[in-house]
Amino acid sequence: MKKAFFQSFWDFIGIPFRFIFFAQHWLPRFGWTTLEKERINVVIPYLKGSLLDIGAGRNSLVKSYGQGLGVDIFDWGGGALVVPDSAHLPFPDASFDSIALIACLNHIPNRQEVLNEAHRLIRPSGRLILTMIGPILGKVGHAIWWYSEDKKRGGMAKGEVGGLTSRKMIELCEEAGFSLEIHSRFMYKLNNLYVFRPNRR
Repeated sequence: MKKAFFQSFWDFIGIPFRFIFFAQHWLPRFGWTTLEKERINVVIPYLKGSLLDIGAGRNSLVKSYGQGLGVDIFDWGGGALVVPDSAHLPFPDASFDSIALIACLNHIPNRQEVLNEAHRLIRPSGRLILTMIGPILGKVGHAIWWYSEDKKRGGMAKGEVGGLTSRKMIELCEEAGFSLEIHSRFMYKLNNLYVFRPNRR
């Protein structure tokens, strides 16, 4: 408990360095938590059973959870399965208990189709877990913090946006056949966690 409090305090003190001045891979040298790790820490408690992480990047969520499969359309390293389109995945219906899209739905131009695919793949008792920043912070973040990541994969493609509003996130997921169970804010209320349940088929 004391260690967790100290870490939270130290992360708070380091906000300017964590969010603006330092690259994310520098942060552990100073004992600061990366933004990716903050997202993972928030998501892990809601995972159960078999996991599919869509837009898995370096596959960090799967590694932290200890099981599951990550997929991405770009090879970031880390062992995620590289697929041509996240809206057409090579798995049978109702294959997963948990499906995650962590800080990535804004980077998926065909996001409605991908969420429809998530609904096909999730079990009736499963959970869809997402995180997302808002469009204003996203625009600033991609101009300052995540520019190098965007550049590595060839820049922002047509249809990608910096972030999505809560209203848009809920609308997209409901359209795909999910019902909102939890919406909370984290990372000093700059980020959003969403947990959805699939509607009955």
